[in-house]
Amino acid sequence: MDLNVKDFIAKEVPDWNDEVIAVARFKAFSGQRSDWQPNFIFWRNLIIKIATHFGFLLIKPSQVKNDWFNRGGLTPLCIDDVLSLMYNEGDITRTGDLVDPTRGRFSQLVRKMTNLIIRPATPDIMAEESVVLIPMLKDKAAEVVKHLSESHWNSSCIITMKKFQEICGGPDEASVMLRYLSGCGTTQYLSVLKNEFVEGVKISLSAAALSGASNLDCDVLYLIWTIEKLQQQLDVIDRRCELSRKSAVASLHSGNRKLALRYARELKLVTQSREKCSSLLNRVEEVHGVVVDAESTKTVSEAMQIGARAIKENKISVEDVDICLRDLQESIDSQKEVEKALEQTPSYTDINDEDIEEELEELELALEKEAQVDTLEKTTTSEEGNATLEASELLSDTLSNLKLSDRPVGKSRTTHAASEGHKTANLAI
Repeated sequence: MDLNVKDFIAKEVPDWNDEVIAVARFKAFSGQRSDWQPNFIFWRNLIIKIATHFGFLLIKPSQVKNDWFNRGGLTPLCIDDVLSLMYNEGDITRTGDLVDPTRGRFSQLVRKMTNLIIRPATPDIMAEESVVLIPMLKDKAAEVVKHLSESHWNSSCIITMKKFQEICGGPDEASVMLRYLSGCGTTQYLSVLKNEFVEGVKISLSAAALSGASNLDCDVLYLIWTIEKLQQQLDVIDRRCELSRKSAVASLHSGNRKLALRYARELKLVTQSREKCSSLLNRVEEVHGVVVDAESTKTVSEAMQIGARAIKENKISVEDVDICLRDLQESIDSQKEVEKALEQTPSYTDINDEDIEEELEELELALEKEAQVDTLEKTTTSEEGNATLEASELLSDTLSNLKLSDRPVGKSRTTHAASEGHKTANLAI
Protein backbone atom coordinates (compact mmCIF):
# COMPACT_ATOMS: atom_id res chain seq x y z
CA MET A 1 0.00 0.00 0.00
CA ASP A 2 2.89 2.39 0.79
CA LEU A 3 4.19 1.97 -2.77
CA ASN A 4 0.75 2.86 -4.11
CA VAL A 5 0.68 5.94 -1.87
CA LYS A 6 4.09 7.03 -3.14
CA ASP A 7 2.97 6.52 -6.74
CA PHE A 8 -0.09 8.64 -6.04
CA ILE A 9 2.07 11.38 -4.49
CA ALA A 10 4.36 11.36 -7.53
CA LYS A 11 1.34 11.90 -9.82
CA GLU A 12 -0.36 14.41 -7.57
CA VAL A 13 2.79 16.49 -6.91
CA PRO A 14 4.80 16.80 -10.15
CA ASP A 15 7.74 18.56 -8.44
CA TRP A 16 7.93 16.01 -5.59
CA ASN A 17 11.45 14.92 -6.58
CA ASP A 18 12.78 18.46 -7.04
CA GLU A 19 15.56 18.73 -4.46
CA VAL A 20 15.38 22.50 -3.97
CA ILE A 21 11.62 22.51 -3.43
CA ALA A 22 11.81 19.40 -1.25
CA VAL A 23 14.28 21.08 1.13
CA ALA A 24 11.90 24.00 1.62
CA ARG A 25 8.95 21.70 2.19
CA PHE A 26 10.68 19.29 4.55
CA LYS A 27 12.10 21.91 6.95
CA ALA A 28 10.57 22.55 10.37
CA PHE A 29 8.15 25.40 10.94
CA SER A 30 9.74 28.54 12.38
CA GLY A 31 8.90 32.20 12.71
CA GLN A 32 5.46 33.68 12.21
CA ARG A 33 2.57 31.58 10.96
CA SER A 34 2.48 33.56 7.75
CA ASP A 35 5.99 32.26 7.02
CA TRP A 36 5.05 28.57 7.08
CA GLN A 37 1.30 28.76 6.34
CA PRO A 38 1.72 27.74 2.65
CA ASN A 39 3.71 24.65 3.69
CA PHE A 40 1.09 23.71 6.26
CA ILE A 41 -1.70 23.99 3.68
CA PHE A 42 0.33 21.86 1.24
CA TRP A 43 0.86 19.02 3.73
CA ARG A 44 -2.69 19.22 5.12
CA ASN A 45 -4.29 19.05 1.68
CA LEU A 46 -1.96 16.24 0.57
CA ILE A 47 -2.80 14.11 3.63
CA ILE A 48 -6.54 14.59 3.05
CA LYS A 49 -6.19 13.82 -0.69
CA ILE A 50 -4.33 10.59 0.01
CA ALA A 51 -6.86 9.48 2.61
CA THR A 52 -9.79 10.33 0.33
CA HIS A 53 -8.26 8.55 -2.68
CA PHE A 54 -7.51 5.33 -0.77
CA GLY A 55 -10.51 5.48 1.56
CA PHE A 56 -8.48 5.77 4.78
CA LEU A 57 -10.80 6.64 7.66
CA LEU A 58 -8.06 5.91 10.20
CA ILE A 59 -4.44 6.89 9.61
CA LYS A 60 -1.33 6.12 11.66
CA PRO A 61 0.77 9.26 12.36
CA SER A 62 4.01 7.25 12.41
CA GLN A 63 3.18 5.72 9.02
CA VAL A 64 2.34 9.12 7.57
CA LYS A 65 5.71 10.49 8.59
CA ASN A 66 8.03 7.54 8.11
CA ASP A 67 6.46 5.74 5.14
CA TRP A 68 4.23 8.01 3.08
CA PHE A 69 6.58 10.98 2.89
CA ASN A 70 9.93 9.22 3.17
CA ARG A 71 12.37 10.40 0.48
CA GLY A 72 15.50 8.27 0.55
CA GLY A 73 15.55 8.13 4.34
CA LEU A 74 14.59 11.79 4.81
CA THR A 75 11.25 12.60 6.45
CA PRO A 76 9.51 15.97 6.81
CA LEU A 77 10.57 17.73 10.02
CA CYS A 78 7.29 19.64 10.06
CA ILE A 79 4.85 16.69 10.02
CA ASP A 80 4.55 16.62 13.81
CA ASP A 81 3.42 20.25 13.78
CA VAL A 82 1.16 19.66 10.78
CA LEU A 83 -0.74 16.86 12.51
CA SER A 84 -1.00 18.83 15.76
CA LEU A 85 -2.41 21.83 13.91
CA MET A 86 -4.85 19.59 12.04
CA TYR A 87 -6.01 18.25 15.42
CA ASN A 88 -6.44 21.73 16.88
CA GLU A 89 -8.35 22.92 13.81
CA GLY A 90 -10.69 19.92 13.75
CA ASP A 91 -9.34 18.08 10.70
CA ILE A 92 -8.41 15.02 12.72
CA THR A 93 -9.40 13.66 16.11
CA ARG A 94 -8.56 10.79 18.40
CA THR A 95 -10.89 7.83 18.77
CA GLY A 96 -10.96 8.44 22.52
CA ASP A 97 -12.32 11.95 21.95
CA LEU A 98 -15.51 10.45 20.54
CA VAL A 99 -17.92 9.20 23.20
CA ASP A 100 -18.36 5.43 23.16
CA PRO A 101 -22.11 4.64 23.28
CA THR A 102 -21.44 1.03 24.30
CA ARG A 103 -20.22 2.11 27.75
CA GLY A 104 -23.63 3.14 29.06
CA ARG A 105 -25.37 6.45 29.57
CA PHE A 106 -23.86 7.22 32.98
CA SER A 107 -20.33 6.76 31.70
CA GLN A 108 -21.11 8.96 28.69
CA LEU A 109 -22.51 11.68 30.94
CA VAL A 110 -19.44 11.64 33.21
CA ARG A 111 -17.16 11.89 30.18
CA LYS A 112 -19.04 14.89 28.77
CA MET A 113 -19.05 16.71 32.10
CA THR A 114 -15.33 16.08 32.56
CA ASN A 115 -14.53 17.52 29.14
CA LEU A 116 -16.62 20.61 29.88
CA ILE A 117 -15.04 21.27 33.26
CA ILE A 118 -11.45 20.35 32.51
CA ARG A 119 -10.10 21.34 29.12
CA PRO A 120 -7.55 18.69 28.17
CA ALA A 121 -4.11 19.79 27.06
CA THR A 122 -3.11 19.40 23.41
CA PRO A 123 -2.15 15.73 23.08
CA ASP A 124 0.94 14.35 21.39
CA ILE A 125 -0.61 13.18 18.12
CA MET A 126 2.52 11.36 17.02
CA ALA A 127 2.20 9.09 20.08
CA GLU A 128 -1.28 7.96 19.03
CA GLU A 129 -1.71 4.54 17.42
CA SER A 130 -4.16 6.03 14.93
CA VAL A 131 -6.25 9.13 14.41
CA VAL A 132 -9.53 9.79 12.62
CA LEU A 133 -9.82 12.09 9.62
CA ILE A 134 -12.97 14.18 10.13
CA PRO A 135 -13.61 14.96 6.41
CA MET A 136 -13.44 11.24 5.59
CA LEU A 137 -15.61 10.42 8.61
CA LYS A 138 -18.37 12.76 7.44
CA ASP A 139 -18.26 11.45 3.87
CA LYS A 140 -18.27 7.83 5.03
CA ALA A 141 -21.20 8.49 7.37
CA ALA A 142 -23.20 9.91 4.47
CA GLU A 143 -22.33 6.83 2.37
CA VAL A 144 -23.50 4.47 5.14
CA VAL A 145 -26.86 6.25 5.46
CA LYS A 146 -27.28 6.30 1.68
CA HIS A 147 -26.47 2.60 1.43
CA LEU A 148 -29.06 1.70 4.06
CA SER A 149 -31.67 4.03 2.55
CA GLU A 150 -31.55 2.03 -0.68
CA SER A 151 -32.82 -1.12 1.08
CA HIS A 152 -35.06 0.36 3.80
CA TRP A 153 -38.21 2.40 3.32
CA ASN A 154 -38.80 3.62 6.85
CA SER A 155 -37.29 6.71 8.45
CA SER A 156 -34.96 4.48 10.48
CA CYS A 157 -33.60 0.95 10.38
CA ILE A 158 -32.09 -1.61 12.73
CA ILE A 159 -29.16 -3.80 11.72
CA THR A 160 -26.85 -6.18 13.55
CA MET A 161 -23.37 -5.12 14.55
CA LYS A 162 -21.89 -7.64 12.11
CA LYS A 163 -23.79 -6.06 9.24
CA PHE A 164 -22.80 -2.58 10.40
CA GLN A 165 -19.14 -3.59 10.47
CA GLU A 166 -19.38 -4.99 6.94
CA ILE A 167 -20.86 -1.73 5.66
CA CYS A 168 -18.25 0.41 7.44
CA GLY A 169 -15.31 -1.69 6.29
CA GLY A 170 -14.22 -3.36 9.54
CA PRO A 171 -14.60 -3.39 13.33
CA ASP A 172 -12.32 -0.37 13.94
CA GLU A 173 -14.06 1.74 11.32
CA ALA A 174 -17.46 0.66 12.64
CA SER A 175 -16.50 1.65 16.20
CA VAL A 176 -15.47 5.13 15.05
CA MET A 177 -18.59 5.48 12.91
CA LEU A 178 -20.86 4.43 15.79
CA ARG A 179 -19.24 6.96 18.11
CA TYR A 180 -19.60 9.75 15.56
CA LEU A 181 -23.19 9.03 14.53
CA SER A 182 -24.22 8.59 18.17
CA GLY A 183 -22.72 11.98 18.93
CA CYS A 184 -24.82 13.43 16.11
CA GLY A 185 -27.93 11.86 17.66
CA THR A 186 -28.79 9.86 14.53
CA THR A 187 -27.68 6.42 15.75
CA GLN A 188 -28.31 4.39 18.87
CA TYR A 189 -26.46 1.36 20.14
CA LEU A 190 -28.67 -1.65 20.91
CA SER A 191 -27.92 -4.84 22.78
CA VAL A 192 -30.02 -7.77 23.94
CA LEU A 193 -29.02 -10.70 26.10
CA LYS A 194 -31.09 -13.84 25.69
CA ASN A 195 -29.11 -17.02 25.29
CA GLU A 196 -26.52 -15.07 23.33
CA PHE A 197 -25.36 -11.47 23.55
CA VAL A 198 -26.56 -9.68 20.41
CA GLU A 199 -25.39 -6.19 19.42
CA GLY A 200 -26.78 -3.88 16.80
CA VAL A 201 -27.51 -0.28 15.89
CA LYS A 202 -30.58 1.75 15.06
CA ILE A 203 -29.82 4.40 12.45
CA SER A 204 -31.91 7.36 11.38
CA LEU A 205 -32.12 7.58 7.59
CA SER A 206 -33.10 11.23 7.75
CA ALA A 207 -31.64 14.29 9.41
CA ALA A 208 -33.98 13.87 12.38
CA ALA A 209 -32.55 12.64 15.66
CA LEU A 210 -33.69 9.33 17.12
CA SER A 211 -35.78 8.99 20.23
CA GLY A 212 -34.81 6.63 23.03
CA ALA A 213 -34.46 2.92 22.30
CA SER A 214 -37.49 0.80 23.18
CA ASN A 215 -37.97 -2.84 24.05
CA LEU A 216 -39.47 -3.30 20.60
CA ASP A 217 -36.18 -2.16 19.04
CA CYS A 218 -34.34 -4.88 20.97
CA ASP A 219 -36.93 -7.49 19.93
CA VAL A 220 -36.58 -6.44 16.29
CA LEU A 221 -32.80 -6.66 16.59
CA TYR A 222 -33.08 -10.21 17.91
CA LEU A 223 -35.43 -11.16 15.06
CA ILE A 224 -33.01 -9.73 12.49
CA TRP A 225 -30.08 -11.53 14.12
CA THR A 226 -32.09 -14.77 14.06
CA ILE A 227 -32.90 -14.30 10.36
CA GLU A 228 -29.22 -13.80 9.54
CA LYS A 229 -28.26 -16.82 11.64
CA LEU A 230 -30.83 -19.04 9.94
CA GLN A 231 -29.81 -17.79 6.51
CA GLN A 232 -26.20 -18.70 7.26
CA GLN A 233 -27.33 -22.17 8.29
CA LEU A 234 -29.31 -22.52 5.06
CA ASP A 235 -26.22 -21.60 3.06
CA VAL A 236 -24.24 -24.30 4.88
CA ILE A 237 -27.02 -26.83 4.29
CA ASP A 238 -27.20 -25.97 0.58
CA ARG A 239 -23.46 -26.48 0.20
CA ARG A 240 -23.68 -29.81 1.97
CA CYS A 241 -26.65 -30.90 -0.18
CA GLU A 242 -24.69 -30.10 -3.30
CA LEU A 243 -21.65 -31.97 -1.99
CA SER A 244 -23.72 -35.04 -1.10
CA ARG A 245 -25.43 -35.02 -4.48
CA LYS A 246 -22.13 -34.73 -6.37
CA SER A 247 -20.65 -37.52 -4.26
CA ALA A 248 -23.66 -39.77 -4.98
CA VAL A 249 -23.44 -39.06 -8.70
CA ALA A 250 -19.69 -39.74 -8.69
CA SER A 251 -20.31 -43.04 -6.91
CA LEU A 252 -22.90 -44.03 -9.53
CA HIS A 253 -20.43 -43.12 -12.26
CA SER A 254 -17.86 -45.42 -10.71
CA GLY A 255 -20.42 -48.21 -10.32
CA ASN A 256 -20.32 -48.20 -6.51
CA ARG A 257 -24.05 -48.34 -5.79
CA LYS A 258 -23.56 -49.11 -2.10
CA LEU A 259 -21.57 -45.93 -1.52
CA ALA A 260 -24.03 -43.97 -3.63
CA LEU A 261 -26.83 -45.25 -1.39
CA ARG A 262 -25.04 -43.96 1.69
CA TYR A 263 -24.66 -40.53 0.10
CA ALA A 264 -28.33 -40.61 -0.86
CA ARG A 265 -29.26 -41.32 2.76
CA GLU A 266 -27.16 -38.42 3.91
CA LEU A 267 -28.73 -36.19 1.26
CA LYS A 268 -32.15 -37.12 2.57
CA LEU A 269 -31.16 -36.18 6.13
CA VAL A 270 -29.72 -32.85 5.06
CA THR A 271 -32.82 -32.10 2.98
CA GLN A 272 -35.00 -32.68 6.03
CA SER A 273 -32.81 -30.31 8.06
CA ARG A 274 -33.16 -27.71 5.32
CA GLU A 275 -36.94 -27.96 5.36
CA LYS A 276 -36.98 -27.47 9.11
CA CYS A 277 -34.62 -24.50 8.96
CA SER A 278 -36.46 -22.94 6.02
CA SER A 279 -39.80 -23.28 7.78
CA LEU A 280 -38.56 -21.49 10.88
CA LEU A 281 -36.89 -18.80 8.76
CA ASN A 282 -40.17 -18.11 6.96
CA ARG A 283 -42.01 -17.78 10.26
CA VAL A 284 -39.43 -15.40 11.72
CA GLU A 285 -39.40 -13.30 8.53
CA GLU A 286 -43.18 -13.13 8.65
CA VAL A 287 -43.11 -11.82 12.21
CA HIS A 288 -40.40 -9.30 11.31
CA GLY A 289 -42.39 -8.15 8.30
CA VAL A 290 -45.49 -7.60 10.42
CA VAL A 291 -43.54 -5.52 12.94
CA VAL A 292 -41.84 -3.42 10.23
CA ASP A 293 -45.17 -2.74 8.51
CA ALA A 294 -46.71 -1.80 11.84
CA GLU A 295 -43.88 0.61 12.58
CA SER A 296 -44.31 2.34 9.25
CA THR A 297 -48.08 2.84 9.63
CA LYS A 298 -48.81 2.83 13.34
CA THR A 299 -47.49 4.40 16.52
CA VAL A 300 -44.78 2.69 18.55
CA SER A 301 -47.24 1.46 21.16
CA GLU A 302 -49.47 -0.09 18.50
CA ALA A 303 -46.46 -1.62 16.82
CA MET A 304 -45.42 -3.25 20.08
CA GLN A 305 -48.89 -4.76 20.49
CA ILE A 306 -48.97 -6.03 16.90
CA GLY A 307 -45.48 -7.46 17.21
CA ALA A 308 -46.35 -9.29 20.41
CA ARG A 309 -49.54 -10.65 18.85
CA ALA A 310 -47.66 -11.82 15.74
CA ILE A 311 -45.11 -13.67 17.85
CA LYS A 312 -47.89 -15.31 19.85
CA GLU A 313 -49.91 -16.31 16.77
CA ASN A 314 -46.91 -17.85 15.06
CA LYS A 315 -45.97 -19.64 18.26
CA ILE A 316 -42.34 -18.60 18.10
CA SER A 317 -40.41 -18.46 21.32
CA VAL A 318 -36.79 -17.77 22.08
CA GLU A 319 -36.43 -21.38 23.19
CA ASP A 320 -37.75 -22.66 19.82
CA VAL A 321 -35.24 -20.59 17.92
CA ASP A 322 -32.33 -21.57 20.15
CA ILE A 323 -33.19 -25.29 20.01
CA CYS A 324 -33.44 -25.19 16.23
CA LEU A 325 -30.14 -23.34 15.90
CA ARG A 326 -28.40 -25.81 18.18
CA ASP A 327 -29.80 -28.78 16.26
CA LEU A 328 -28.70 -27.31 12.95
CA GLN A 329 -25.30 -26.36 14.27
CA GLU A 330 -24.69 -29.86 15.55
CA SER A 331 -25.89 -31.54 12.36
CA ILE A 332 -24.27 -29.35 9.71
CA ASP A 333 -21.44 -27.52 11.33
CA SER A 334 -19.03 -27.99 8.44
CA GLN A 335 -18.13 -30.23 5.55
CA LYS A 336 -15.82 -32.22 7.82
CA GLU A 337 -18.89 -33.96 9.17
CA VAL A 338 -19.38 -35.51 5.75
CA GLU A 339 -16.00 -37.19 5.95
CA LYS A 340 -16.65 -38.37 9.48
CA ALA A 341 -20.00 -39.79 8.45
CA LEU A 342 -18.32 -41.83 5.71
CA GLU A 343 -15.64 -43.17 8.05
CA GLN A 344 -18.18 -44.40 10.57
CA THR A 345 -21.31 -46.45 10.09
CA PRO A 346 -24.17 -43.95 10.43
CA SER A 347 -27.59 -44.64 11.88
CA TYR A 348 -30.50 -43.86 9.60
CA THR A 349 -33.30 -45.44 11.56
CA ASP A 350 -35.58 -42.43 11.04
CA ILE A 351 -35.48 -42.69 7.26
CA ASN A 352 -37.43 -45.14 5.17
CA ASP A 353 -35.32 -47.24 2.81
CA GLU A 354 -37.98 -46.77 0.10
CA ASP A 355 -37.41 -43.01 0.26
CA ILE A 356 -33.69 -43.52 -0.18
CA GLU A 357 -34.25 -45.82 -3.15
CA GLU A 358 -36.49 -43.19 -4.73
CA GLU A 359 -33.82 -40.55 -4.12
CA LEU A 360 -31.21 -42.78 -5.74
CA GLU A 361 -33.48 -43.54 -8.68
CA GLU A 362 -33.98 -39.82 -9.24
CA LEU A 363 -30.23 -39.33 -9.27
CA GLU A 364 -29.85 -42.20 -11.74
CA LEU A 365 -32.51 -40.72 -14.02
CA ALA A 366 -30.83 -37.34 -13.85
CA LEU A 367 -27.54 -39.02 -14.65
CA GLU A 368 -29.06 -40.79 -17.66
CA LYS A 369 -30.50 -37.53 -18.96
CA GLU A 370 -27.12 -35.86 -18.63
CA ALA A 371 -25.53 -38.76 -20.47
CA GLN A 372 -28.10 -38.49 -23.27
CA VAL A 373 -27.43 -34.77 -23.62
CA ASP A 374 -23.69 -35.39 -23.71
CA THR A 375 -24.15 -38.14 -26.32
CA LEU A 376 -26.32 -35.86 -28.47
CA GLU A 377 -23.76 -33.09 -28.25
CA LYS A 378 -20.95 -35.49 -29.13
CA THR A 379 -22.97 -36.89 -32.10
CA THR A 380 -23.67 -33.39 -33.38
CA THR A 381 -20.04 -32.44 -32.97
CA SER A 382 -18.94 -35.67 -34.71
CA GLU A 383 -21.32 -35.07 -37.66
CA GLU A 384 -20.09 -31.53 -38.02
CA GLY A 385 -16.52 -32.80 -37.89
CA ASN A 386 -17.20 -35.46 -40.56
CA ALA A 387 -18.87 -32.90 -42.80
CA THR A 388 -15.94 -30.56 -42.41
CA LEU A 389 -13.51 -33.40 -43.14
CA GLU A 390 -15.42 -34.44 -46.28
CA ALA A 391 -15.51 -30.87 -47.53
CA SER A 392 -11.81 -30.54 -46.85
CA GLU A 393 -11.03 -33.78 -48.74
CA LEU A 394 -13.21 -32.71 -51.70
CA LEU A 395 -11.47 -29.37 -51.88
CA SER A 396 -8.09 -31.09 -51.72
CA ASP A 397 -9.03 -33.48 -54.55
CA THR A 398 -10.27 -30.63 -56.71
CA LEU A 399 -7.10 -28.67 -56.20
CA SER A 400 -4.91 -31.71 -56.95
CA ASN A 401 -6.78 -32.37 -60.25
CA LEU A 402 -6.19 -28.86 -61.47
CA LYS A 403 -3.38 -28.61 -64.09
CA LEU A 404 -1.77 -25.24 -63.81
CA SER A 405 0.59 -23.90 -66.51
CA ASP A 406 3.25 -21.25 -66.26
CA ARG A 407 2.85 -20.32 -69.94
CA PRO A 408 1.31 -16.99 -70.94
CA VAL A 409 -2.44 -16.92 -71.44
CA GLY A 410 -2.27 -15.80 -75.06
CA LYS A 411 0.02 -18.60 -76.09
CA SER A 412 -2.13 -21.16 -74.34
CA ARG A 413 -5.20 -20.01 -76.21
CA THR A 414 -3.32 -20.20 -79.57
CA THR A 415 -2.12 -23.72 -78.89
CA HIS A 416 -5.62 -24.78 -77.87
CA ALA A 417 -7.06 -23.34 -81.13
CA ALA A 418 -4.44 -25.07 -83.26
CA SER A 419 -5.14 -28.34 -81.54
CA GLU A 420 -8.86 -28.01 -82.22
CA GLY A 421 -8.12 -27.23 -85.91
CA HIS A 422 -5.92 -30.29 -86.19
CA LYS A 423 -8.66 -32.50 -84.71
CA THR A 424 -11.16 -31.12 -87.24
CA ALA A 425 -8.85 -31.80 -90.19
CA ASN A 426 -8.36 -35.37 -89.10
CA LEU A 427 -12.11 -35.92 -88.87
CA ALA A 428 -12.52 -34.55 -92.44
CA ILE A 429 -9.99 -37.01 -93.81
